[in-house]
Amino acid sequence: MLPRGLIDWLKIDLTIANPSDDVEGFKKLFPLGKNPAILRNDGFELTEVIAVTSYLVNQTGDAELEKTLYGNTVDERSQVLRFFSFANQEIPSSVVALVQAARTNAAQEVYDEKLSTCLATFDYFEKCLSKQEFLVNDHITIADLFAASMCGTLFGFALGKDKFGGFTKLQQWLPKVLEHPTLKGRVNVANFKEQTIVASPQ
Repeated sequence: MLPRGLIDWLKIDLTIANPSDDVEGFKKLFPLGKNPAILRNDGFELTEVIAVTSYLVNQTGDAELEKTLYGNTVDERSQVLRFFSFANQEIPSSVVALVQAARTNAAQEVYDEKLSTCLATFDYFEKCLSKQEFLVNDHITIADLFAASMCGTLFGFALGKDKFGGFTKLQQWLPKVLEHPTLKGRVNVANFKEQTIVASPQ
């Protein structure tokens, strides 16, 4: 979601293709099947969302935009990358584990453990947002944009408002970030689940 949003917002001259339209063709170019991916006419290729988003922002040649999205100082840039990396790893892995526990009708204690781990991830964001309006400082960075894109996706099929409702700061933060030009119109908050996914009765 975020790379597509950056391409549209920054008007970058790249053709967007959906890997699912030609899975075999995509894997010939990128054997690991990792998406997002960039392939230029000169053979340059790039994968991994943190690297791809950095590449896209750099295409503008706008130093001020880069500072806004990635931070003005070494400390800020380090924190932006920290939260970007955390969101990229911890959010999907914890949510996928929860979904797997629910769909395989895992024992209640296993499901509860996965749910606890998942909620702890969002509680970490909640605590960070209690210190400032956004994850790193007082304005939206690339870390906020990516974390919000992940939340916007996962609250649509796994986590429900019953659990999300407990995160006051996160609830205030998410709509503001989703209004950013890179994400605006890409997530329908109305589609968020009312109830968190649970195991089916045995």
